[in-house]
Amino acid sequence: MADLLEVLRRWGGVARRGDLFRDGVSRAELEAALTAGTLMRPRRGIYALPDADPLVVRCAATNSLLTCASAAQRNGLWVVREPEEVHVLRSDGRYDSERAVVHRQSWWPPDPRSHVASRADVLLHALRCLPELEALVMVESAVQKGFSLDFLYERLPGRRNAAARRVLEAVDSGADSLLETLAREHLRRAGLRVQSQVEVEGVGWMDVLVEGFVDVETDGCVHNEPLQRAKDYRRDRAAQLRGYEVLRYTYSDIVDNPETMVAEVREVVAHRRAQAGRSAAG
Repeated sequence: MADLLEVLRRWGGVARRGDLFRDGVSRAELEAALTAGTLMRPRRGIYALPDADPLVVRCAATNSLLTCASAAQRNGLWVVREPEEVHVLRSDGRYDSERAVVHRQSWWPPDPRSHVASRADVLLHALRCLPELEALVMVESAVQKGFSLDFLYERLPGRRNAAARRVLEAVDSGADSLLETLAREHLRRAGLRVQSQVEVEGVGWMDVLVEGFVDVETDGCVHNEPLQRAKDYRRDRAAQLRGYEVLRYTYSDIVDNPETMVAEVREVVAHRRAQAGRSAAG
């Protein structure tokens, strides 16, 4: 006889009754677990562990799959922020919630035991649904893990998908985080010359190098730790001693106030060039 809780864990914490029966769970086990409180029945024919993800439970109950931004983290992809509306895949386009974005097309089947769409579908839905930079962040993280850009290009033909293909054209495999991707693209779109992940002897890797002399560092939560902060200070001094300007930006700076970041980088670039002009004239 199968272990009920283990079977449910393999299903992501929630499964339909018929699937549990096929995996060797008995009706008596289900009833005993419900009586003991180790199992919930959120809807007729649907069984879930008490700590199961509510979104996944809802998908199981509505015969749908999580996709797009709602499935990014579950597919190991970067996501700027969790969406307010849930994104689901359901071929008939129906979903019993007003706060949902329903995607109908599927290009690649999911894991049979998953309530989350395949990584291919998650990316293709994002490319056709999300703002450009949010989609770009997800695609770049997938490319970092070896996902094929060609696969995505081949499934996005024609004028209808022109915007999605523009996102693919902006993909750079060098970024180490979503903050690097966003900073790079904001600065590049502002007309600045940008390089990602540049190694400088005596300094290390620079997140984003602008115009060859402004080192833009993108600081996630780890940079708040004392040991990492001390390391950052030493690294910044090494960069400055070699003639680089160093600017550091946090998640909030890059995600919520990119215009300020771009303006400050522009100001540093203009100041350096003005200094160089005065020196040449002198």
